[in-house]
Amino acid sequence: MKLNEFINAYKYAEEGKNLPEEERVKRNLSFIKKLLSDNDPRIIDFHYNLLSKREYKELYYVVRAAFLERPEAENYLLKKLKTESDPITLADILHLLGIIESFHAAPLARKFVNDDHDYQREVALYVLGWVGNESDITILNHHLLNEEFPHLRITAASAHRQLYYRLPDLKNQLLLSLRKGFEREKDDEVTAWIVIMIESITLKRLGLREDKEDPHLIHGDIQKAKVKTSKFLSELKF
Repeated sequence: MKLNEFINAYKYAEEGKNLPEEERVKRNLSFIKKLLSDNDPRIIDFHYNLLSKREYKELYYVVRAAFLERPEAENYLLKKLKTESDPITLADILHLLGIIESFHAAPLARKFVNDDHDYQREVALYVLGWVGNESDITILNHHLLNEEFPHLRITAASAHRQLYYRLPDLKNQLLLSLRKGFEREKDDEVTAWIVIMIESITLKRLGLREDKEDPHLIHGDIQKAKVKTSKFLSELKF
């Protein structure tokens, strides 16, 4: 049966999880090439169902990204929204719709941002950064101020920068929102990312910088940066 070929090809890629990087990449790309070579509905369903196999993150991410290369991927995903119950897969659907800037992405993100599931809220926040508009600044600010988990407050802060890159005329509104977050925040890691976003939007050096190779690493003295940022924000005229 043809489907068995794809199942076996996936297993072969999956078994390479602990191999050196070059071999892992080779196996993963070979599998994706085979996976995308057939648009039989059963194979597309198989591809979609692989989104629930997340133990091998590297393979999971390439499988997820590859789904957008499917013909009619957007329509397929929109139909799955009506029947999918797994919260992580639902968030992945939103992630993919956000990447292609689907007309449906922003309304769905506004819905998911109120969900109880942390990952759905996380994806909703950064998708609003990708495709949202001025009205979504209020949503981002609410989560910047009120999310319990630091990584979600960081996501809300980062979405401000994404909005600015697309809609630079919103600069003042975004800075006002970030200023509220800066003044409220007690966690230095979150504060550091708020400062980075302010620096990115204003092109002002406030003492911190992102690592060029590691997107999760920040360099600089946070305490000095907080003093400098506080002074800078107090002098801004909105």
